[in-house]
Amino acid sequence: MRLFEFQAKELFRSYGLPTPRSVLAGDVKSVRGAFASLSPPVALKAQVLAGGRGKAGGIAIVSTEADAEREAKRIFDLSIGGEKPASLLVEEAYPHSSEWYLSVTLDRGDRSFVTIASTAGGIEVESMAGKVIRKVPLAGIDQAYADEVASLLKLDSGTAPQFAGMLLSLERLAREKECELAEINPLAVGNDGRLMALDAKVIIDDSALFRHPEFAKLHPEDEFEGEASRQGFAFVRLGGDIAVVGNGAGLVLSTLDLLGDAGGNPACFLDLGGGAQQERIEAALRLVNRLPGVDRVLVNIYGGITRTTDVAQGILTVLSEGRAKPIYARVSGAEEKLARALIADSPVKLYDTAPEAVQAVVRAA
Repeated sequence: MRLFEFQAKELFRSYGLPTPRSVLAGDVKSVRGAFASLSPPVALKAQVLAGGRGKAGGIAIVSTEADAEREAKRIFDLSIGGEKPASLLVEEAYPHSSEWYLSVTLDRGDRSFVTIASTAGGIEVESMAGKVIRKVPLAGIDQAYADEVASLLKLDSGTAPQFAGMLLSLERLAREKECELAEINPLAVGNDGRLMALDAKVIIDDSALFRHPEFAKLHPEDEFEGEASRQGFAFVRLGGDIAVVGNGAGLVLSTLDLLGDAGGNPACFLDLGGGAQQERIEAALRLVNRLPGVDRVLVNIYGGITRTTDVAQGILTVLSEGRAKPIYARVSGAEEKLARALIADSPVKLYDTAPEAVQAVVRAA
């Protein structure tokens, strides 16, 4: 689970990590109110989970209320990595002389956590000059560890103790909340010598979420993903206009590849799973027909454990309810002839191969 910046900063503050004063705003009117409560200049920062918001224009520094209103309108209308900001973090700009980098992150190759620190922040970690990487002991780090990292960075006597304290807090946060990543980038060195976390990135290990109910409220369950889970099939929203339904993860993934190669834009990945019966097929088709933006459905079924006649009956039931989007289907395998006969007179467009079905559904745009 990836946290929004404002959520990560709330977590930082609870562990004693300093962040600038800020107010979360959900609309332009709230931005004006937030601006009035802070000391300008302030930064308007789009709250999105996608990366690259700065390059996409999702951050602006403003000094007047008129500028704040104008820039807020612009940022709210942006699409950043396919995501529109639902809120902006209005944050006091922090005068600083340099930017550093600090993180505690999972090194999957070494199966351990590591501290990464550099006095060259704000850029890609891979290109940082003079970065320090130290393995984190299983029991966590201590003062001597934090002091050693500060020494390796050649920090002066004014900033070294502050840095060591922040590293101790960040590592404790990462360990106690079971983070895959806890990152400060940039870690600013203020004109007055104080260190400040200007940005915050936190990724929680999904496998550990059951131990952390405090995070459940941060990202309410997606309506469609929740329904899919209750019905017993795998589902991922992808944002396009063609819903993809199949049985078996490999089959669905290969169908997505075919669709992408043909220029189609998938709306979802939906894997019915093995042995799907008629009721599950009906539930899947009802779900994808309610997905926002979907105008066609691509069904790719190979009947092994799943009976293709169940697939046909499920399709017919949903069609009879009068709410189905156009369906393009390839149905083969067990009881294939009977299944094809059942839906031959329906509006479903049947194809002998998956590539044929894919080409047809893309051309129908």
